Amino acid sequence: MPSNYINLLPKEDQKEVVLEKINSKVLNFFLWIFVSLAIIAALFVAARFYLKFELQTTTDQIALQQQVVSKEENQKLKNQLVEFNNHLSNLIILSEHHALWSEIVTEFARLVPVEVAVDSFVADRKTGNIKISGFAKNREAILLLRKNLLSSEYFLDVNFPLSNLTRPTDANFNYSFYINPKYLFIETKAKD
Repeated sequence: MPSNYINLLPKEDQKEVVLEKINSKVLNFFLWIFVSLAIIAALFVAARFYLKFELQTTTDQIALQQQVVSKEENQKLKNQLVEFNNHLSNLIILSEHHALWSEIVTEFARLVPVEVAVDSFVADRKTGNIKISGFAKNREAILLLRKNLLSSEYFLDVNFPLSNLTRPTDANFNYSFYINPKYLFIETKAKD
């Protein structure tokens, strides 16, 4: 109570006035607490709706990105699968002819004398024609290569140009010959 005022009420009434003032202050205090709690609750509800909206938006964006990534990964996998299938087809085709050519190239390598270096070996799969060129230390090595080719049952029709014999040493040479069809069944093997 302010000290300027003199309270002339009886003591019991004075206590009632004091109790009413306290009651009013307590009521105001609880009212402020209630209003504050209501504001805080409203903020929590608003924050919850906002976060729920943001979560849904983020989830939608993630789902969209996953679809895009999934499409890209699917396309990448499809491309890899096509590439793998192409390689597999090439390997199948190569394996059909590999053994035949391996045997022929092995036979040819066995026939080449030590003094001879083959620089070029070109083979035509369809005709069975082989063309070689290279270098030999001497004329005898070139003639030995010709003799070896003629004596092999793998090769036929050895074409030996006389220009291979023009130099007695350090000579270049060119040959063309055919693979014996008995050892190279290209057309029939490819169809089987």
